[in-house]
Amino acid sequence: MSGETVQFATLRFGEISVAPELVVAFPKGILGFENGRRFVIIETPETEPFSWMQSLDDPALAFVIVNPMLFFADYKIDVDRRELDELEIKDQSTVATYAIVSVPDGELTKMSANLQGPILINTQNNLAKQLVLSNGPYTTRHYLLDPLPAADGPGNRK
Repeated sequence: MSGETVQFATLRFGEISVAPELVVAFPKGILGFENGRRFVIIETPETEPFSWMQSLDDPALAFVIVNPMLFFADYKIDVDRRELDELEIKDQSTVATYAIVSVPDGELTKMSANLQGPILINTQNNLAKQLVLSNGPYTTRHYLLDPLPAADGPGNRK
């Protein structure tokens, strides 16, 4: 039914209203957070290209996520047909891929994306799953920002 929303309390965003069709369902949860099965993606202009994936089951649980292709243009994952079937994916163009971003101690220069555990969302039915890519070049920490070159002192050039 259009126009109906459900209210959820969150630690980070306060009370939010969500249309039921925007709820992303993780039938198996997220690795290490298996009790969080319902999420909503919150996009704000202030945090673009990053979004928040807020749990509707745990008010304190929220992840920063990003489309990994924005930072790693050659990022490719090989998804097993069985996993596509779990999400009822018929057409790969209906799949949104995200990576969970970590910002240790708020240090933006150490911000990294988990490319080994991408999140796939079927945008047609909002079923989602976190994959674990065990055989490949990806790890849980791929830095998003290149470190700035060290300066040799004010006005000095190498």
